[in-house]
Amino acid sequence: MVKQESLKKNVKILSGFAFSSSCFNNDSLGLPLIRIRDVKRGYSDTYFNGEYNPNFLINNGDILIGMDGEFNVSRWNGGLALLNQRVCKINSADDTQLDEHYLLHYLPKQLKIIERNTPAVTVKHLSVTKINEIKIPLPSIEVQKYIAEILDRAEALKQKRQQALALADEYLRATFLDLFGDPITNPKGWGKQTMIQVCDFENGDRSSKYPSGSDLVESGILFLNTKNIVNGFLSFKETNFITEQKFSELSRGKLQKNDLVITLRGTLANCAIFDCKYNTGFINAQIMIIRPHDDKINSVFLHALINSSPIQSYLKSIGQGAAVPQLTASQLKSFEVMVPPKTEQIKFEQIVKKVEALKAKMQTSETEIEHLAKSLSQKAFRGELVK
Repeated sequence: MVKQESLKKNVKILSGFAFSSSCFNNDSLGLPLIRIRDVKRGYSDTYFNGEYNPNFLINNGDILIGMDGEFNVSRWNGGLALLNQRVCKINSADDTQLDEHYLLHYLPKQLKIIERNTPAVTVKHLSVTKINEIKIPLPSIEVQKYIAEILDRAEALKQKRQQALALADEYLRATFLDLFGDPITNPKGWGKQTMIQVCDFENGDRSSKYPSGSDLVESGILFLNTKNIVNGFLSFKETNFITEQKFSELSRGKLQKNDLVITLRGTLANCAIFDCKYNTGFINAQIMIIRPHDDKINSVFLHALINSSPIQSYLKSIGQGAAVPQLTASQLKSFEVMVPPKTEQIKFEQIVKKVEALKAKMQTSETEIEHLAKSLSQKAFRGELVK
Protein backbone atom coordinates (compact mmCIF):
# COMPACT_ATOMS: atom_id res chain seq x y z
CA MET A 1 0.00 0.00 0.00
CA VAL A 2 1.46 3.36 -1.05
CA LYS A 3 1.49 5.89 1.76
CA GLN A 4 -0.41 9.15 1.35
CA GLU A 5 0.57 12.45 2.89
CA SER A 6 -0.82 15.96 2.76
CA LEU A 7 0.98 18.36 0.46
CA LYS A 8 1.60 20.61 3.44
CA LYS A 9 4.39 18.28 4.54
CA ASN A 10 6.00 18.06 1.12
CA VAL A 11 5.74 21.37 -0.75
CA LYS A 12 6.58 25.03 -0.47
CA ILE A 13 3.97 27.50 -1.71
CA LEU A 14 4.69 31.12 -2.61
CA SER A 15 1.64 33.34 -3.07
CA GLY A 16 1.91 36.21 -5.54
CA PHE A 17 2.22 39.85 -4.51
CA ALA A 18 -0.37 42.58 -5.06
CA PHE A 19 1.73 44.76 -7.37
CA SER A 20 0.46 48.30 -7.92
CA SER A 21 -1.58 48.58 -11.10
CA SER A 22 -0.24 52.12 -11.56
CA CYS A 23 3.02 50.49 -12.73
CA PHE A 24 1.34 48.14 -15.24
CA ASN A 25 1.86 48.69 -18.98
CA ASN A 26 1.56 46.87 -22.31
CA ASP A 27 4.68 48.37 -23.87
CA SER A 28 7.27 45.77 -22.73
CA LEU A 29 8.62 48.17 -20.13
CA GLY A 30 9.90 46.25 -17.12
CA LEU A 31 9.23 42.58 -16.40
CA PRO A 32 6.27 40.46 -17.52
CA LEU A 33 3.69 40.13 -14.74
CA ILE A 34 2.02 36.74 -14.38
CA ARG A 35 -1.72 37.17 -13.87
CA ILE A 36 -4.39 34.45 -13.53
CA ARG A 37 -5.13 34.29 -17.27
CA ASP A 38 -1.42 33.77 -18.01
CA VAL A 39 -1.07 30.47 -16.14
CA LYS A 40 -2.90 28.44 -18.78
CA ARG A 41 -1.77 30.32 -21.88
CA GLY A 42 1.88 30.41 -20.76
CA TYR A 43 2.79 34.03 -21.47
CA SER A 44 2.02 37.52 -20.21
CA ASP A 45 1.38 40.74 -22.14
CA THR A 46 1.26 42.85 -18.97
CA TYR A 47 4.50 44.41 -17.77
CA PHE A 48 5.49 45.87 -14.41
CA ASN A 49 7.81 48.87 -14.39
CA GLY A 50 8.50 49.56 -10.74
CA GLU A 51 10.37 48.34 -7.69
CA TYR A 52 9.87 44.71 -6.68
CA ASN A 53 11.05 42.09 -4.20
CA PRO A 54 13.23 39.50 -6.02
CA ASN A 55 11.50 36.76 -3.99
CA PHE A 56 8.60 37.09 -6.43
CA LEU A 57 10.69 36.39 -9.53
CA ILE A 58 9.55 33.38 -11.57
CA ASN A 59 11.74 31.37 -13.95
CA ASN A 60 11.02 28.89 -16.72
CA GLY A 61 10.07 25.52 -15.27
CA ASP A 62 8.38 26.84 -12.13
CA ILE A 63 4.99 25.25 -11.38
CA LEU A 64 2.20 27.83 -11.11
CA ILE A 65 -1.44 27.57 -10.00
CA GLY A 66 -4.21 30.04 -10.88
CA MET A 67 -6.32 30.63 -7.80
CA ASP A 68 -9.47 32.26 -9.22
CA GLY A 69 -12.06 30.95 -11.68
CA GLU A 70 -10.58 27.78 -13.14
CA PHE A 71 -7.91 26.31 -10.89
CA ASN A 72 -5.30 25.72 -13.61
CA VAL A 73 -1.78 24.41 -13.07
CA SER A 74 1.14 24.43 -15.50
CA ARG A 75 4.86 24.92 -15.85
CA TRP A 76 5.86 28.48 -16.67
CA ASN A 77 7.80 28.90 -19.93
CA GLY A 78 7.35 32.62 -20.53
CA GLY A 79 10.77 33.72 -19.32
CA LEU A 80 11.79 35.70 -16.25
CA ALA A 81 8.64 37.26 -14.78
CA LEU A 82 6.97 38.51 -11.59
CA LEU A 83 4.31 36.59 -9.65
CA ASN A 84 1.15 38.66 -9.24
CA GLN A 85 -1.59 38.15 -6.66
CA ARG A 86 -4.03 35.21 -6.95
CA VAL A 87 -1.33 33.10 -8.59
CA CYS A 88 0.97 30.89 -6.55
CA LYS A 89 4.16 28.98 -7.18
CA ILE A 90 4.45 25.45 -5.78
CA ASN A 91 7.52 23.27 -5.59
CA SER A 92 8.84 20.29 -3.72
CA ALA A 93 10.22 21.04 -0.26
CA ASP A 94 12.56 18.04 -0.57
CA ASP A 95 13.27 16.60 -4.02
CA THR A 96 14.44 13.34 -2.46
CA GLN A 97 10.87 12.78 -1.21
CA LEU A 98 8.68 14.37 -3.90
CA ASP A 99 9.51 14.64 -7.60
CA GLU A 100 8.16 17.90 -9.08
CA HIS A 101 7.33 16.27 -12.40
CA TYR A 102 5.27 13.65 -10.58
CA LEU A 103 3.58 16.45 -8.62
CA LEU A 104 2.70 18.28 -11.85
CA HIS A 105 0.94 15.19 -13.20
CA TYR A 106 -0.97 14.65 -9.96
CA LEU A 107 -2.24 18.17 -9.31
CA PRO A 108 -4.67 18.90 -12.22
CA LYS A 109 -7.30 16.32 -11.28
CA GLN A 110 -7.09 17.21 -7.58
CA LEU A 111 -7.51 20.93 -8.30
CA LYS A 112 -10.53 20.22 -10.53
CA ILE A 113 -12.12 18.24 -7.68
CA ILE A 114 -11.64 21.24 -5.38
CA GLU A 115 -12.96 23.57 -8.11
CA ARG A 116 -16.14 21.51 -8.55
CA ASN A 117 -16.77 21.50 -4.80
CA THR A 118 -16.06 25.22 -4.27
CA PRO A 119 -19.18 27.40 -4.01
CA ALA A 120 -19.19 30.75 -5.78
CA VAL A 121 -21.51 33.71 -6.21
CA THR A 122 -19.45 35.12 -9.06
CA VAL A 123 -15.89 33.71 -9.18
CA LYS A 124 -14.50 30.65 -7.40
CA HIS A 125 -11.49 31.26 -5.16
CA LEU A 126 -8.78 28.75 -4.23
CA SER A 127 -6.90 29.07 -0.94
CA VAL A 128 -3.39 27.93 -0.04
CA THR A 129 -5.01 25.99 2.81
CA LYS A 130 -7.00 23.90 0.31
CA ILE A 131 -3.86 23.16 -1.71
CA ASN A 132 -2.00 22.11 1.43
CA GLU A 133 -4.83 19.74 2.37
CA ILE A 134 -4.49 17.73 -0.86
CA LYS A 135 -3.40 14.15 -0.16
CA ILE A 136 -0.75 12.74 -2.47
CA PRO A 137 0.44 9.12 -2.82
CA LEU A 138 4.18 8.93 -2.17
CA PRO A 139 5.89 5.82 -3.52
CA SER A 140 9.68 5.88 -3.66
CA ILE A 141 11.30 8.74 -5.57
CA GLU A 142 12.46 6.25 -8.23
CA VAL A 143 8.88 5.07 -8.79
CA GLN A 144 7.64 8.68 -8.91
CA LYS A 145 10.12 9.49 -11.67
CA TYR A 146 9.12 6.34 -13.55
CA ILE A 147 5.42 7.24 -13.32
CA ALA A 148 6.10 10.79 -14.55
CA GLU A 149 8.12 9.42 -17.48
CA ILE A 150 5.32 7.02 -18.52
CA LEU A 151 2.67 9.76 -18.32
CA ASP A 152 4.94 12.10 -20.31
CA ARG A 153 5.12 9.56 -23.12
CA ALA A 154 1.33 9.23 -23.22
CA GLU A 155 0.98 13.04 -23.34
CA ALA A 156 3.58 13.27 -26.12
CA LEU A 157 1.59 10.76 -28.21
CA LYS A 158 -1.57 12.85 -27.75
CA GLN A 159 0.25 16.00 -28.85
CA LYS A 160 1.63 14.28 -31.96
CA ARG A 161 -1.87 13.19 -32.96
CA GLN A 162 -3.19 16.72 -32.44
CA GLN A 163 -0.36 18.15 -34.56
CA ALA A 164 -1.11 15.61 -37.30
CA LEU A 165 -4.80 16.60 -37.30
CA ALA A 166 -3.86 20.28 -37.53
CA LEU A 167 -1.54 19.53 -40.48
CA ALA A 168 -4.35 17.66 -42.24
CA ASP A 169 -6.64 20.70 -41.92
CA GLU A 170 -3.86 22.98 -43.16
CA TYR A 171 -3.32 20.68 -46.14
CA LEU A 172 -7.00 20.97 -47.11
CA ARG A 173 -6.91 24.77 -46.84
CA ALA A 174 -3.80 24.88 -49.03
CA THR A 175 -5.36 22.45 -51.54
CA PHE A 176 -8.49 24.60 -51.80
CA LEU A 177 -6.43 27.72 -52.59
CA ASP A 178 -4.28 25.78 -55.06
CA LEU A 179 -7.31 24.46 -56.96
CA PHE A 180 -9.57 27.51 -56.82
CA GLY A 181 -7.50 30.54 -55.79
CA ASP A 182 -8.51 33.29 -53.36
CA PRO A 183 -12.34 33.27 -53.14
CA ILE A 184 -12.55 37.06 -52.83
CA THR A 185 -10.18 38.18 -55.61
CA ASN A 186 -11.02 35.12 -57.79
CA PRO A 187 -7.70 35.15 -59.71
CA LYS A 188 -8.71 32.15 -61.83
CA GLY A 189 -11.75 33.96 -63.17
CA TRP A 190 -14.42 31.46 -62.16
CA GLY A 191 -18.02 32.43 -62.83
CA LYS A 192 -19.83 34.04 -59.89
CA GLN A 193 -23.40 33.76 -58.65
CA THR A 194 -25.27 34.97 -55.62
CA MET A 195 -25.86 32.43 -52.89
CA ILE A 196 -29.63 32.51 -53.49
CA GLN A 197 -29.01 31.41 -57.08
CA VAL A 198 -27.19 28.25 -56.00
CA CYS A 199 -28.72 27.47 -52.58
CA ASP A 200 -31.97 27.38 -50.66
CA PHE A 201 -32.12 29.03 -47.23
CA GLU A 202 -34.20 27.98 -44.28
CA ASN A 203 -34.69 29.49 -40.83
CA GLY A 204 -36.03 27.53 -37.91
CA ASP A 205 -39.73 27.62 -37.05
CA ARG A 206 -39.89 30.72 -34.84
CA SER A 207 -43.63 30.61 -34.27
CA SER A 208 -45.32 29.85 -30.97
CA LYS A 209 -44.36 26.23 -31.62
CA TYR A 210 -40.63 26.98 -31.14
CA PRO A 211 -39.33 24.59 -28.43
CA SER A 212 -39.22 25.92 -24.88
CA GLY A 213 -37.43 24.56 -21.84
CA SER A 214 -40.26 22.18 -21.04
CA ASP A 215 -39.89 20.59 -24.51
CA LEU A 216 -36.29 19.52 -23.94
CA VAL A 217 -35.76 15.81 -23.20
CA GLU A 218 -32.84 13.47 -22.47
CA SER A 219 -33.04 11.80 -25.89
CA GLY A 220 -35.07 12.22 -29.04
CA ILE A 221 -34.61 14.51 -32.05
CA LEU A 222 -31.46 16.65 -32.06
CA PHE A 223 -32.01 20.34 -31.23
CA LEU A 224 -28.93 21.92 -32.79
CA ASN A 225 -27.49 25.09 -31.23
CA THR A 226 -24.43 27.28 -31.78
CA LYS A 227 -22.36 25.28 -29.25
CA ASN A 228 -22.62 22.34 -31.63
CA ILE A 229 -20.70 24.21 -34.36
CA VAL A 230 -17.03 24.48 -33.42
CA ASN A 231 -14.24 25.59 -35.78
CA GLY A 232 -16.20 24.58 -38.87
CA PHE A 233 -17.27 21.14 -37.62
CA LEU A 234 -20.10 19.63 -35.61
CA SER A 235 -19.42 18.88 -31.96
CA PHE A 236 -21.75 16.94 -29.70
CA LYS A 237 -20.07 17.37 -26.32
CA GLU A 238 -23.23 19.18 -25.26
CA THR A 239 -26.49 18.14 -26.88
CA ASN A 240 -30.15 19.07 -26.55
CA PHE A 241 -33.08 17.03 -27.78
CA ILE A 242 -36.80 17.50 -28.38
CA THR A 243 -39.53 14.88 -28.65
CA GLU A 244 -40.61 13.44 -31.98
CA GLN A 245 -44.05 14.90 -31.26
CA LYS A 246 -42.64 18.44 -30.92
CA PHE A 247 -40.49 17.90 -34.04
CA SER A 248 -43.56 16.87 -36.06
CA GLU A 249 -45.34 20.10 -35.04
CA LEU A 250 -42.56 22.32 -36.49
CA SER A 251 -42.97 23.52 -40.06
CA ARG A 252 -39.39 24.33 -41.02
CA GLY A 253 -35.78 24.34 -39.78
CA LYS A 254 -35.48 20.56 -40.16
CA LEU A 255 -32.05 19.30 -41.12
CA GLN A 256 -31.19 17.04 -44.02
CA LYS A 257 -27.93 15.25 -44.71
CA ASN A 258 -25.30 17.52 -46.35
CA ASP A 259 -27.09 20.73 -45.33
CA LEU A 260 -24.78 23.51 -44.24
CA VAL A 261 -25.56 25.19 -40.92
CA ILE A 262 -24.23 28.67 -40.19
CA THR A 263 -24.33 30.81 -37.04
CA LEU A 264 -26.00 34.21 -37.40
CA ARG A 265 -25.51 35.82 -33.97
CA GLY A 266 -22.68 36.15 -31.46
CA THR A 267 -19.92 34.08 -33.03
CA LEU A 268 -20.65 34.84 -36.68
CA ALA A 269 -20.37 32.62 -39.75
CA ASN A 270 -19.29 29.44 -38.00
CA CYS A 271 -20.29 26.91 -40.62
CA ALA A 272 -20.47 23.10 -40.62
CA ILE A 273 -21.86 20.32 -42.81
CA PHE A 274 -24.67 18.30 -41.29
CA ASP A 275 -23.22 14.86 -41.93
CA CYS A 276 -23.13 12.90 -38.67
CA LYS A 277 -24.73 10.10 -36.65
CA TYR A 278 -28.06 11.96 -36.46
CA ASN A 279 -30.42 11.59 -39.42
CA THR A 280 -32.13 14.93 -38.83
CA GLY A 281 -32.56 17.67 -36.27
CA PHE A 282 -34.03 21.11 -35.65
CA ILE A 283 -32.01 24.35 -35.59
CA ASN A 284 -32.27 27.02 -32.91
CA ALA A 285 -32.92 30.70 -33.60
CA GLN A 286 -29.23 31.65 -33.96
CA ILE A 287 -28.64 29.27 -36.88
CA MET A 288 -29.66 29.13 -40.53
CA ILE A 289 -29.72 26.18 -42.93
CA ILE A 290 -28.01 26.59 -46.31
CA ARG A 291 -29.09 23.83 -48.72
CA PRO A 292 -26.91 23.79 -51.87
CA HIS A 293 -28.48 23.02 -55.26
CA ASP A 294 -26.54 19.86 -56.01
CA ASP A 295 -26.52 20.47 -59.78
CA LYS A 296 -24.79 23.82 -59.28
CA ILE A 297 -22.63 23.76 -56.15
CA ASN A 298 -21.15 21.00 -54.03
CA SER A 299 -21.75 21.13 -50.27
CA VAL A 300 -18.14 20.14 -49.46
CA PHE A 301 -16.78 22.83 -51.78
CA LEU A 302 -19.17 25.48 -50.38
CA HIS A 303 -18.28 24.52 -46.81
CA ALA A 304 -14.57 25.00 -47.54
CA LEU A 305 -15.28 28.28 -49.33
CA ILE A 306 -17.33 29.75 -46.44
CA ASN A 307 -14.72 28.63 -43.89
CA SER A 308 -11.79 30.05 -45.86
CA SER A 309 -10.04 32.94 -44.13
CA PRO A 310 -10.97 35.62 -46.74
CA ILE A 311 -14.69 34.75 -46.65
CA GLN A 312 -14.74 34.43 -42.85
CA SER A 313 -13.18 37.88 -42.51
CA TYR A 314 -15.69 39.36 -44.92
CA LEU A 315 -18.78 37.80 -43.32
CA LYS A 316 -17.66 38.83 -39.83
CA SER A 317 -17.07 42.40 -41.04
CA ILE A 318 -20.55 42.83 -42.53
CA GLY A 319 -22.18 41.45 -39.38
CA GLN A 320 -20.62 43.89 -36.91
CA GLY A 321 -23.09 46.79 -37.18
CA ALA A 322 -25.56 45.88 -34.43
CA ALA A 323 -25.05 45.91 -30.65
CA VAL A 324 -25.02 42.10 -30.87
CA PRO A 325 -23.06 41.06 -34.00
CA GLN A 326 -25.37 39.31 -36.45
CA LEU A 327 -25.68 38.22 -40.04
CA THR A 328 -29.00 38.42 -41.85
CA ALA A 329 -30.56 36.09 -44.38
CA SER A 330 -30.60 38.88 -46.98
CA GLN A 331 -26.84 39.47 -46.54
CA LEU A 332 -26.11 35.80 -47.13
CA LYS A 333 -28.53 35.43 -50.02
CA SER A 334 -27.09 38.39 -51.92
CA PHE A 335 -23.47 37.38 -51.27
CA GLU A 336 -21.66 36.48 -54.51
CA VAL A 337 -19.52 33.34 -54.56
CA MET A 338 -17.30 31.84 -57.22
CA VAL A 339 -18.78 28.72 -58.82
CA PRO A 340 -16.15 26.57 -60.58
CA PRO A 341 -17.26 23.67 -62.81
CA LYS A 342 -18.80 20.78 -60.88
CA THR A 343 -15.98 18.49 -62.08
CA GLU A 344 -13.46 20.66 -60.19
CA GLN A 345 -15.66 20.81 -57.11
CA ILE A 346 -16.07 17.02 -57.08
CA LYS A 347 -12.31 16.58 -57.46
CA PHE A 348 -11.87 18.65 -54.30
CA GLU A 349 -14.59 16.68 -52.50
CA GLN A 350 -12.78 13.42 -53.22
CA ILE A 351 -9.57 14.82 -51.72
CA VAL A 352 -11.49 16.01 -48.64
CA LYS A 353 -13.09 12.60 -48.13
CA LYS A 354 -9.71 10.85 -48.22
CA VAL A 355 -8.21 13.31 -45.72
CA GLU A 356 -11.27 13.15 -43.45
CA ALA A 357 -11.08 9.33 -43.45
CA LEU A 358 -7.44 9.60 -42.40
CA LYS A 359 -8.37 12.12 -39.70
CA ALA A 360 -11.09 9.79 -38.41
CA LYS A 361 -8.49 7.05 -37.95
CA MET A 362 -6.17 9.47 -36.15
CA GLN A 363 -9.01 10.67 -33.91
CA THR A 364 -9.87 7.08 -33.03
CA SER A 365 -6.22 6.51 -32.19
CA GLU A 366 -6.16 9.72 -30.15
CA THR A 367 -9.23 8.58 -28.19
CA GLU A 368 -7.53 5.26 -27.46
CA ILE A 369 -4.43 7.12 -26.29
CA GLU A 370 -6.54 9.35 -24.03
CA HIS A 371 -8.14 6.26 -22.49
CA LEU A 372 -4.71 4.71 -22.06
CA ALA A 373 -3.33 7.88 -20.44
CA LYS A 374 -6.32 8.06 -18.08
CA SER A 375 -5.96 4.40 -17.16
CA LEU A 376 -2.22 4.78 -16.60
CA SER A 377 -2.77 7.85 -14.44
CA GLN A 378 -5.38 6.09 -12.30
CA LYS A 379 -3.17 3.03 -11.85
CA ALA A 380 -0.12 5.17 -11.13
CA PHE A 381 -1.72 7.14 -8.33
CA ARG A 382 -3.29 4.00 -6.85
CA GLY A 383 0.19 2.52 -6.63
CA GLU A 384 -0.47 -0.12 -9.30
CA LEU A 385 2.35 0.86 -11.65
CA VAL A 386 5.43 -1.03 -10.57
CA LYS A 387 8.84 -0.24 -11.98
